[in-house]
This record gives sequence, structure tokens and C-alpha cells, in this order.
Amino acid sequence: MRIVDVWRAHRILFIGFALGLALTGLFLVRTVVFTLYWADPAHHEQAIEGWMPMRYVARSWDVPPEVLADALDVEIGSKRRLTVAEVAAESGSSIDEVAETLYASIRAYRSSSGD
Repeated sequence: MRIVDVWRAHRILFIGFALGLALTGLFLVRTVVFTLYWADPAHHEQAIEGWMPMRYVARSWDVPPEVLADALDVEIGSKRRLTVAEVAAESGSSIDEVAETLYASIRAYRSSSGD
């Protein structure tokens, strides 16, 4: 059975299959890209900067996002991509002060968990 015959006989099923295949490909590519990005040691323990979202900092320093959120008394889920600069602006602190608070919470977490 040729593709043209399948298209003629089962058009809706064919479209559904094609969409499912496209979504699977999209998630496969996304997974590979993220895996390769985080496998690079250059992305581990990066110096904290204002542009970084809180979840990026948590991933880079291998700590749960909740540890950083608790240290800054913010809800990470309250905004889509809450950055260090946004936290600093909202709290009236400098980016360096927020970064130091994050470094202190990372050290405390690692010392308590034995890492």
C-alpha cells in the first residue's frame, strides 16, 4: 500500500500520525539539545549573573530550586523565568548581594547534604 493510498483511505488517521511523529521528533531534538548543553562542564557552577533565571542557577549548581527560593524568600513558580536581576530589583538589593545570598545557601545545602 502506497502513502497516496493511505492518504485517500484514512486521511484523518494519516494527519494524526504525522502530527504525532512531528511532536515526537520535536521532543527528541529538545531532549538531545538539553542533554548536550548540561553535559558540558563549562555550564556547571557558573558564576551567578543577573541574566540567569533562578532555575538555571539551581541546575548549574546542582541544588534544588526550592533551596534558592527559600534563601531569597521568593516563589520560583510565581513567574515564568524569574531572573537574579528581577529578584534584586524587587528586593531593593544589588545583583552582587543576591548572588552572595545564593552562594551562601548553596554552601549551606552542600554542607548539610554531604556533597
